[in-house]
Amino acid sequence: MRQRIPVSLAKPGMKVAAEVRDEMGRTLCGPGTELNAELLEKFSKLGVKFVTVEGHPITFPWERPLEKDLKLLEARFAKVARDERLLKLKEIIRNYWLETRKEDE
Repeated sequence: MRQRIPVSLAKPGMKVAAEVRDEMGRTLCGPGTELNAELLEKFSKLGVKFVTVEGHPITFPWERPLEKDLKLLEARFAKVARDERLLKLKEIIRNYWLETRKEDE
């Protein structure tokens, strides 16, 4: 599991999960690098806005568990239980979430 977070929220001790590049595309560090105060300061000075770190260290206010989103999806489509097109759309959304959010669990 990995998470893309703003550099301003990154903390020393977190491990980088993907290359960090500056605005010019130069690689500043590679996966597995442990962040420290000096690296974070360097990223800020070089205009790096985001870094991908191992794990899921930060929970943003807009994030919900998959189970809750699936319940909300069912509730939103409850009134159209006889419309095959909308039910197909619901199923597409559900399957997309199940497939793309596997890493989140």
